[in-house]
Amino acid sequence: MRFTFEGFEFELPAFTLLSGPMAAAKPLFAQKFIVEFLRTHGDFKVLYFATSSPVCGVLRNLRVFGAGDDELSRITFLDYQPSCEELQRADSGYYIGNFSEPEQLNTALEMVDEKTIIVIPSFTLLLIGSGEKERLVEVLLEKLLGGIISFVAVNSAMFEEHNRKLAENADNVLEFFKRGEEVFIKPVKFKGVAPESPVPFRFPREMFEGTKKEVAERTARIIREKKVGA
Repeated sequence: MRFTFEGFEFELPAFTLLSGPMAAAKPLFAQKFIVEFLRTHGDFKVLYFATSSPVCGVLRNLRVFGAGDDELSRITFLDYQPSCEELQRADSGYYIGNFSEPEQLNTALEMVDEKTIIVIPSFTLLLIGSGEKERLVEVLLEKLLGGIISFVAVNSAMFEEHNRKLAENADNVLEFFKRGEEVFIKPVKFKGVAPESPVPFRFPREMFEGTKKEVAERTARIIREKKVGA
């Protein structure tokens, strides 16, 4: 299956690693992708891990990108809460769990099939404070290498050994970086057809500012919770 997005012709299914520093719009790329993909592929659904951003912020962004009720109804959110002792269904299309715990991550990933897109906007946050980093990477790779469309974002400056293992196994590695106020994407490895040079990624500026603030606040809160629970 081929799907063209932001100048990239994706060969799907594929595991795509979004690499780069914090505040480089990596989750926004995945959000925009799933909106456009769901609008043209009515038989697909999405499993979205709300790690670094709150669900309300993700929903707002998805609507800005053009998601309607039909597209949103096909997205299941997994809200990352480090205090959860087991994965819990809180509402229709909404679960909470501690995905820094390998078994809960595995249970969540068992909800997917070949018509599911997985989005993990910050795998780095799951690794912070985890005593089972290697196992988390293993669980993720066991699920994502089985013909699933997936997007996983990491901060390239943290957990280099674990990020390197993900990059080695990914079909696509897209590196995000900033030049002034602009965000660019450099294809490091790509399964389909990619531009030879970095391409700009454009999105509403107000979306970026709001998301950056939400991510900073939520990330700080989650790290505090992890320290308290340690």
